[in-house]
Amino acid sequence: MNQIECFSAKMSSRTLGIIILPLALFLAFIGAIVLPIVGFLFALPLLIMSGVLVFAPESKACRLITEKTSSR
Repeated sequence: MNQIECFSAKMSSRTLGIIILPLALFLAFIGAIVLPIVGFLFALPLLIMSGVLVFAPESKACRLITEKTSSR
C-alpha cells in the first residue's frame, strides 16, 4: 500500500458518507411527516453509517506510511 492508495481509500469512504447523508436526511424528513417512529427507524442507521464513513480514521498502515513520509 502506498500513499496514493491511502488517500484514495480515505476519499472514497468520505465520498460514500457524503452521498448517503442526503438520503438519510430525506428519509428522516419524510419519516417525521408520514410515520415518525418507523421513518426514524429507517433513517437513524443511515445517519450513523454516513457519520462513521465521513469521520472514519485512517488505517494503521496508512498512518505508518504518512509518518514515514513526513519524517524524511
